[in-house]
Amino acid sequence: MPARSTLHSVEDPYAVDAEYYDIVHADAPDDDIGLWLAFAGRTRLPVLEVGTGTGRIALALAASGADTWAIDPSGAMLSRARAAAAAAGLSITFRHGAAPGASLPDAHFGLVIVPADVFLYCRTAREQIDTLRALGAAMHFNATLLLDLPGPAAWLDGSLNGQPLLAFSGLDAEGNSLEVWHIRDDDLATQTRRLTVRYETTGPGGVVRRRDSIHTLRYIYRFEAEHLLTLAGLACTDVYGDYEPGPLAADSDRMIVVARKVGG
Repeated sequence: MPARSTLHSVEDPYAVDAEYYDIVHADAPDDDIGLWLAFAGRTRLPVLEVGTGTGRIALALAASGADTWAIDPSGAMLSRARAAAAAAGLSITFRHGAAPGASLPDAHFGLVIVPADVFLYCRTAREQIDTLRALGAAMHFNATLLLDLPGPAAWLDGSLNGQPLLAFSGLDAEGNSLEVWHIRDDDLATQTRRLTVRYETTGPGGVVRRRDSIHTLRYIYRFEAEHLLTLAGLACTDVYGDYEPGPLAADSDRMIVVARKVGG
């Protein structure tokens, strides 16, 4: 049997993910980019991406000419995003932190994008409302907020609890074999998923290195999202089921909620 070791990230829960993120998602489709660029083209004001990760969306926005800001609570993720922006010769204003708490200017942005599943990291109603209010405070009058959430077809499913699902198989940056496994624990009663992302690399001599990253996500329904927006002083204007954008349906994998700031 090969030797096996386990390491955990304590200070930055996304540090492990940051190391592998671009490798795992290198061939992922960018089918969402067109929608973000279309909305960004409707405003001359700065655009904010919340939860930028390694910067995929922020770089596309900046390359299109948008005055782009990006925030993320992970220093490891931001370090990679900054390096990618510098390598591409793009000017992006990065801020370390979440909303609230990322030192965003008031009434500054014409568009705020909260991309795929980032909003699910708000685990309580209080966190959800505080986040939306903080983003609303940073939005200019009549600015647009986009929330990209799981659609009905991608909702919680307790039947797969505890079952390791292979999400990626390939090579890491050093050329070692890399497998990424997702292990879910879905609770429909609390609308939460505890997701363990397990990274297993096999190096010289067959030594296997295992690193786990654990995420707790709070899922929300369509009308729950609309109610949260209302409580935060924002108005829902559209709900889409894909990035075309098309209507939300029972078989939609995505739910893109569009809201506007209607107050000063």
